[in-house]
Amino acid sequence: MSNPARASWGSKLGLILASAGSAIGLGNLWRFPYIAAENGGGSFLFIYLLCTFSVGITLLFAESALGVKTKSDPAGAFAWINPHLKFIGTLGVFTSAIIVPYYSVVGGWIIAYIAKSFCMADIGNFETHFSEFIASPVSPVLYFYAYMLATAAVVYMGIEHGIEKFCKWMMPLLFLLLLVLMLRVLTLENAWEGVKFFFLPDFSKITAESWLDAMGQVFFSISVGMGIYITYGSYVKDDTISISKTMWPVAVLDVSVSLLTGLTIFPAVFAFGLPMNAGPSLTFITLPAIFADIPLGTFFGIVFFVILLGAAITSSISLMEVVTTFLCDQFKMTRKKAVAAYTALCLVTGTLVSLSFGKLSGFKIGGKILFDQFDFLASNILLPVGGLLTSIAIGWILGPEKLVVFKNKILQRCFEFCVKWLAPVSVLAILLNALGVI
Repeated sequence: MSNPARASWGSKLGLILASAGSAIGLGNLWRFPYIAAENGGGSFLFIYLLCTFSVGITLLFAESALGVKTKSDPAGAFAWINPHLKFIGTLGVFTSAIIVPYYSVVGGWIIAYIAKSFCMADIGNFETHFSEFIASPVSPVLYFYAYMLATAAVVYMGIEHGIEKFCKWMMPLLFLLLLVLMLRVLTLENAWEGVKFFFLPDFSKITAESWLDAMGQVFFSISVGMGIYITYGSYVKDDTISISKTMWPVAVLDVSVSLLTGLTIFPAVFAFGLPMNAGPSLTFITLPAIFADIPLGTFFGIVFFVILLGAAITSSISLMEVVTTFLCDQFKMTRKKAVAAYTALCLVTGTLVSLSFGKLSGFKIGGKILFDQFDFLASNILLPVGGLLTSIAIGWILGPEKLVVFKNKILQRCFEFCVKWLAPVSVLAILLNALGVI
């Protein structure tokens, strides 16, 4: 399956940071805090870590190993297992394809908030401002275009000179800024109450729903089930690379950002006595209000949204790369043409998604506006279905023993068990919950 003309990563560090960039995104900095808050803080963190280092990392290893072995896009990789399974990879590509437009709309909001942060002290009612902003027919669309074109520019430049180079400087910067922000927040009065909430589990609050939410968060955050790691693995030149040694850091870095985010947001919320049930608005409404009331708040507000932007764009470029690689491998398009064609499609689709908060708010599918419908379809249906089919294809059709991830026989057997049994059962539970069956 090796293709000598295929692009490749310039270094192992580049692969690790690019893969970590894919995993670290809005799932960590936007979704994780409010999901954790809704499920008791420390108790959710406990089961989230268990799910990450069992099911999440298993599928991360499996997808990466499949990409390294086949040197192909997701559709080609599953076709290598069995020609009839090509649809599984195509489904993963489709999942990535529909996430990019609505994800980029949120990315546009982040760029807007960086601009707004320069005059943060003048913003009075954050909730009203945010609602009015996303309902506007022009401003959020223009910010979306800026985010979308920035993402496309990185992917356009290729693997080594685009994605790898960008992630090599963005990921260390992201960690540094997040650490600075966390240290500032921990100096606030009553901040340690938030630390206790985040780290001291109340096991009485753990329910079956908590486990399902944790598993769903792992899929959303670590980015399995949509072909990203198959795609990134396909650009590994050396087939002797150790997947376990390369991908362990990805999971650790992903969890580290979630921990740093929790240590930033929960202490801030407790310090100001704000409600923990703010939900998805926690990032775009509650936090700006906090930054406006602390010394140097404008500076730290800018720092936070720069962090958010960096995490978002490293994820969106990985999603766009999945579609680009698919178009190049399956339709023999050049990278330039593939990026241009898909970007044009995203600009049209994303415009409609952005307008669904305002001019097109009356257009609903299944009672949901376009943004919510895209989010529900991707997060609750396509991602778990992709994860389920992936684990079945590798665990039961290919046979996990064909993908040697660990040299240690005991660890390899644990990997094979997780792929064959733990992953599909867990993912099936998420899917049934999303469909309202359980």
